[in-house]
Amino acid sequence: MHRVVALGALVTHLVFVAFTVLGGFLACLVPWVLLPHVGAAMWGSRMAATDAVCPLSRLEDWGRTGAGRPRLHERGFIAHYFEGRVYPARWSRRVEVAVGSLVIGSWLAFATR
Repeated sequence: MHRVVALGALVTHLVFVAFTVLGGFLACLVPWVLLPHVGAAMWGSRMAATDAVCPLSRLEDWGRTGAGRPRLHERGFIAHYFEGRVYPARWSRRVEVAVGSLVIGSWLAFATR
């Protein structure tokens, strides 16, 4: 059961992060997606700007520890799965700025379509 919860939280997190980054471009094709994307972008911005712990990270940690696996990185999901694997950890702030620029760019694309 714990493994299923951990995997479900991981998959949900990956989908949410992808939607947060790319949802504005999806809204160019499916306009009603813009409103949930703005909410996701606001949540993502809050998580990047504060030390708040994401509920999905808590859920995944619960599943991982219950299954005998180590907890996520102390700074959460992005630090655990992306930093040092997809990009160097020292680039974290640069990546956040690039992602924010991509989101704003997608909104500009939506506004000018």
